[in-house]
Amino acid sequence: MRELKRILISGEGGQGIQALSKILSTTAHMSGMKSLYVPNYGVEQRGGVSLGFVQISNREIGFPKFQNADILVILAERAIPRVREYITKNTLIIHDETLVSEASLKDIPNQKIVIPALRIAEEKMTGRVMNMIVLGFLADMVGGISKDCLQEVVNEDLARKYEERPELKHFNERAVEIGMAGMKQEATI
Repeated sequence: MRELKRILISGEGGQGIQALSKILSTTAHMSGMKSLYVPNYGVEQRGGVSLGFVQISNREIGFPKFQNADILVILAERAIPRVREYITKNTLIIHDETLVSEASLKDIPNQKIVIPALRIAEEKMTGRVMNMIVLGFLADMVGGISKDCLQEVVNEDLARKYEERPELKHFNERAVEIGMAGMKQEATI
């Protein structure tokens, strides 16, 4: 892992952006790294633009919020205007192929990774776990995070949701595995 990774995760309320950001930060901390998470969202819980600022490092982190993202995840086109100010020439942009079109990012010349998180979630499980695929993918990119630790934090954080929909536990666990395998593994559920 590089000394400091500044990750900005963006999308809409209701996509689990804050849960994803918090779980990534918590898991990095439990894995022996320094981490910070700062939520940023509008008054609307569903539909408004939601941002999660996550920093992960092997040394102390000085300031909780940052101006330049090393990695920018975009999971909704309406988030693009809100995150432009955090993009530098070195920012790696990750976006879902279904939720954010290539055309909406054509004026941004940065390196991009296009992921099929929503498509895989809908085909293999349920669209609700798309964010867990992204979480697994980011955890793998950060490095030094074990799948077991990540699964433990996910299950702890989402325990109340599992009471309402028990099948989500299996789907979330599977989604994290797929994400950590770089989404190349699309095994049968």
